[in-house]
Amino acid sequence: MTRVGSPLDRRTFLQAAGAAGVGALALRAAVPVRAGAVRADDSDLWREADAILRRIPPPAFPARIVDVTEHGARPDGAFDSSRAFRAAIDACHAAGGGRVVVPRGRFLTGPIVLRSKVELHLADGAVIAFSRDPRAYLPVVLTRWEGVELMNYSPFIYAFEQTDIAITGPDTPVPFSTPLEEFFLPKVSDIVAAAKKLAAY
Repeated sequence: MTRVGSPLDRRTFLQAAGAAGVGALALRAAVPVRAGAVRADDSDLWREADAILRRIPPPAFPARIVDVTEHGARPDGAFDSSRAFRAAIDACHAAGGGRVVVPRGRFLTGPIVLRSKVELHLADGAVIAFSRDPRAYLPVVLTRWEGVELMNYSPFIYAFEQTDIAITGPDTPVPFSTPLEEFFLPKVSDIVAAAKKLAAY
C-alpha cells in the first residue's frame, strides 16, 4: 500500500486515473441529460438580451438637415471629401445637432469623426469609400485592439466621449466600400513612413 505523502509509482497512478475515468462515465450514464436543456438556457439569455435592449433609449436628433455636398463633398469617388465631412458634422453639432446626409454617389474620405447629437445618414445609392492611404488615419486616437485600450490609427468611423450618435440608411449590404486587402496592403515605403510618424506622437 502506498503511504500518504509518498510519491506514486507509474502503475498506481495509471490504475487511479483509469478508475476515475470509469467512475465519471458511470455517473454520466446514471444522470440523464434533459432534452432541450441547452436550448432553454439559450432562450433565457436571449430574453435577457431583449430586456437590456428595451432599457436603452434610442438617440433623439433635432429636425435639422445638413448635406455634405453643401460643405464641399463631391460624389465622384476621386475627390478627397474628408474636410467636407468634418465641416458638415461640426456645423451640425454646433447648431445643436441633426442629420448629416450623404446623398447618392461615391464619396472618398478619410476617417469620419462623429459628434454628439449627430446622425450620419446615407441616402439610397450613397457609398462611402474610405481612403487607402494609412497616413489619412493619423494622428493616433484612443481605441481598442482585441480588447486592449491603446493609441492607434483611427478607425473608419470614430467617436470619443460623445452621446446620441447614429449611422442610418437603407438596408443595403455594403454601404461602405473599401476592400480590406487593399487598405492593409500599402507599399512598404508607406508602412515605414507611417510607422515613423506614429512613433513621433
